[in-house]
Amino acid sequence: MAGEAIVTGVATAGRGGIGFGMGRRGFTALAGLLAMFGIATAVFYLLSQPRTLRLAVGPLGSEDARMAAGFVQGLNREKSQVRIRLILTEGSAESAKRVDEGAAELAIVRADIALPANADTALITRRTFPFLITTKETAIGRIADLRGRRVGVVRNPSGNFALLRRVLAQYEVRPEEIEIVGLGPDEVVSAAKEGRIDAFFSINAVGARTNNDGLGKLRSAWGEDPVLIPIREADAIAARDRAIESGEIVRGALGGDPPRPSESLPTISVTSRLMASQNLDDNLVGQLVKEILGLRLTLAAELPSIQGLETPSTDKDAPLPVHSGAAAFIDGEQETFFERYGDWFYLAVMGLSMLGTGGAAILGRESAARRRKAMAGLDRLLALLPEIRICDDEDQLAQLDSEADAILTKVLGDFARGDLGGSGLAAYRLVMDQVGRALVERRRMLEIADETSR
Repeated sequence: MAGEAIVTGVATAGRGGIGFGMGRRGFTALAGLLAMFGIATAVFYLLSQPRTLRLAVGPLGSEDARMAAGFVQGLNREKSQVRIRLILTEGSAESAKRVDEGAAELAIVRADIALPANADTALITRRTFPFLITTKETAIGRIADLRGRRVGVVRNPSGNFALLRRVLAQYEVRPEEIEIVGLGPDEVVSAAKEGRIDAFFSINAVGARTNNDGLGKLRSAWGEDPVLIPIREADAIAARDRAIESGEIVRGALGGDPPRPSESLPTISVTSRLMASQNLDDNLVGQLVKEILGLRLTLAAELPSIQGLETPSTDKDAPLPVHSGAAAFIDGEQETFFERYGDWFYLAVMGLSMLGTGGAAILGRESAARRRKAMAGLDRLLALLPEIRICDDEDQLAQLDSEADAILTKVLGDFARGDLGGSGLAAYRLVMDQVGRALVERRRMLEIADETSR
């Protein structure tokens, strides 16, 4: 009867064990897919998080600081992938220093005052056309006529004084030949009205509200339309100083009727620039430029000066270098996500393929070893058959039966773990059937011999 149990057990395993093995493999595959999905989700989450960059700008209340605050507000409102955190400074010199020290990734600086050594232009945030204003009464018609006169300049930032001296140097007017009068923004009109200045060096952006208001107040203070003095040798000044460019104030740019100026006025041009650290990723800088330019429409009503944003020239002979990421965006050469990471994806797929191949080979060898071990019981069962057929002792036959049962138990365990396939199980069924029959026949023969001996 034990032999019949052996055959029945193996048959039951053949019907139910296969489903269990398939379920285990399916669960393993599902777990692998879930792990891959989890890794992909984590990578996507990390890549989709907005990047915050530190922007050094100052002083508080300046046009540059107001522009930077507009960037912060607009990027947050639009839920941009690039955000900005302001670091307030005393002015362009300190802002440039913060970038060079690594305390900020971005800075807004006036190019003629300070430029960071480790950053390049991402955007031109403001362009000003400095010019001199006086009255007909002073009889000042050209810059050389300023000798012996008093010229007012807004003292903050201090770079205004240096810029005036650069202009005077072109016309060989020495600083000691004129009196430079430092003024606060609110002191210009009173100084003109009280006769404390003969001319004023204006550095506000053309078309800016403060510039047009200032011209109107000077006209009221002097009682006549101001006279604008051109800087005709602007090209020569720009050739000596890369931070200064040449330009012109177009006819009517300062408003009025008749228009001011009555004809286009040659002068120098000074820019405020958004500088980006050379260590910043090109795609990140390109994305930042794209997002900021997109704010010109959304912030136009509350920040009119944002309309003055310009993309810098990417020509090789441009006066100041442009960040490679900004240049790529401006020239339409910015890489897409797959263009940028395509090689990495390819290498990753190749690496995973190699790992998969190596892993499959290792698992294949391990699986083969387990199968060989699982089939080892078959040899023992085959060896049991002749022993059973010649066994003359009932107790010894019972031991052989127990050994066959133990082999059956191990076979069922190996099959449940997947170490034994269907073909191996079929071989075991065949041998187990022979073992069972041999046990039954041998017991009958022993019973007959026992009855005969009585």
